[in-house]
Amino acid sequence: MRKGEGIQLVIEGFAEDADRNLLKMYLPETMTEPFDPNEIRITPQTLSIDNVIARIRNDEIDLNTEFQRKANLWKNDMQSRLIESLMLKLPLPAFYFDASEDDRWLVVDGLQRLSALKNFIIDESLPLIGLDILKDYDNKGLRFRDLPRIMQRRIMEANVTCFLINPGTPKKVKYNVFKRINTGALSLNDMEIRNALNQGQASVFLKEFTEDSKFRKLIPLPNERMEDRELVLRCIAFIQTNYSKYESPLGAFLDRAMEKLQTTPLEELNNITNSILRSIEIHTKLFGQDRFSRSVISKDIHRRLNSALFEVWVVILSGLTPLQIENIYKNQVALKNEYKQLFGDKSFNDAVTTSTASRNAVINRFTKIESLIKKYII
Repeated sequence: MRKGEGIQLVIEGFAEDADRNLLKMYLPETMTEPFDPNEIRITPQTLSIDNVIARIRNDEIDLNTEFQRKANLWKNDMQSRLIESLMLKLPLPAFYFDASEDDRWLVVDGLQRLSALKNFIIDESLPLIGLDILKDYDNKGLRFRDLPRIMQRRIMEANVTCFLINPGTPKKVKYNVFKRINTGALSLNDMEIRNALNQGQASVFLKEFTEDSKFRKLIPLPNERMEDRELVLRCIAFIQTNYSKYESPLGAFLDRAMEKLQTTPLEELNNITNSILRSIEIHTKLFGQDRFSRSVISKDIHRRLNSALFEVWVVILSGLTPLQIENIYKNQVALKNEYKQLFGDKSFNDAVTTSTASRNAVINRFTKIESLIKKYII
């Protein structure tokens, strides 16, 4: 379990959403937004390794995968055995690419294999080690340039199957395809998929916001799997769309918010940035180290940042005037006492701990925190 400064880097609510997404993958009846199978435009294409390498050399396959953050995770022996498979004329698993832009494919599945090919053939930074069969080439520090021509040719002429998600495939179809394809140990989570499919203003904004020193100082969240970006996106989604209009599932709600973020005017983005940071500062002044945590109830509860509490407090506080904020500070003792009592309400407690993404839970926590705050801003 990862730990950070002040608030433990565990976010309540995400595990439940992840479990729900796993169920969606295997239970078709849970899908709330079906699509026409005719909208799926995925075509197979056979390429030689030489073709693939040429695309990587010319930056026509995006291996910078900022959205995945998982390139080069294979150890050298595993990478070497991939190369050994090509030398043995064994087929490699298929690759999947989002080919919306023909000049720059996005990797959907196969990043580790592509990284190994680049390391061995282009960078020549990978020495062959840990081979299973070709022992004559094993543990001798051999790189691509050191192989006999017959082996070099065998590698470069090997064919691989590439499945291309073609231009015109709707976003909702791509989201589903990404989830279904990425089922291994290194699969993308929902936020990484959103980020992959919305490169540009939306992805840049969330990256810069969550990496800004002001935000990191206030909320030191992990960024390896974009937990921080999803948390901020949740707030933006409810700032731009009133909670009364929310419909589950949360994933689809955030998908739409991410797409909307792509075209949000810059002035509005600046206002959102300032309002979120201000909300975090206000809540921190009110609750200190127990900010956005159920630990406000009791010292026996571990200080964990609760995503549902973060979302509701940030969104509601962002809409307050300076005078209303001043009144909250004046009445903070009474507000805090009444806030603690809210957790004794089972429906509210459930709305921030279990089934947090249901419409009833969202409406429950927003209306009750909103009612609480209204008492103390006059």
